[in-house]
Amino acid sequence: MPSSSSRFSSIARGVIHSLDLYVTLAAAITFSVLGITGKASQEVITSGVLAVLALVGFSLLRIRAQSDKVNDSLESIGTRPSSDRFFTAVDDGDEIKRMISSSREVWLHGWTLELHLVSYTSEIRKAVARGVHVKILVIEPGSTAMAVAASEAENRSASELSSNLEANLRRLLALTSGPASGRLEIRTLTHVPHYTVIASDPSADQGKIIMRIATFQADHWQRPTFSVTRQNDTKWYEFFKTQFDKKWESATPYGSLP
Repeated sequence: MPSSSSRFSSIARGVIHSLDLYVTLAAAITFSVLGITGKASQEVITSGVLAVLALVGFSLLRIRAQSDKVNDSLESIGTRPSSDRFFTAVDDGDEIKRMISSSREVWLHGWTLELHLVSYTSEIRKAVARGVHVKILVIEPGSTAMAVAASEAENRSASELSSNLEANLRRLLALTSGPASGRLEIRTLTHVPHYTVIASDPSADQGKIIMRIATFQADHWQRPTFSVTRQNDTKWYEFFKTQFDKKWESATPYGSLP
């Protein structure tokens, strides 16, 4: 039940919001009484009437402006959002570097993550040394799933994809100088993922997941890309996070560091 102070605040806001209407009503009543009783000259009454009309005009303008805002809001609600504003064609390399370097946990998931593993090897190794937990989930090299991925890729063979992936994973798992206070885990899948995932601090309130939808024989730079955050997109954020967790639990360990 609302408190007396909250009720008073609500009433006060209503009075302030409609102050011009109350002033107009009071002025109209006052000048009507003065005119009827003859206690004011005609000039004063005329001036008062003009002032009341001015207040009425101001109130009408304010009401019209509010009505326009309401109509605009209703139109925006009913308008179908453009997918061009939702999707981008590529992920932001600088953003991914920041995610790796500033997070406590990072997820990377996709077919072979070829460009990501080559481009961000240094950032991943530094992050693990600094204490970050990195999980990498890819297709198992040499598996039937890799053959399926090759058939959907553009001008790539299964053997090429597998050999490149194994080389990238070996490079990533190579010993680094100095102790690593974090952890790198790599697991493999025997099915073809439908999308690529780059996630930062997925279990934290500030968690973010970048998604890239898989395509069929399309250029790497033409993949619908979008992002969800725990704060703004709770429902779908939890959905994609749970999907990764399930895949991770069903995957086969490939290697880890340290």
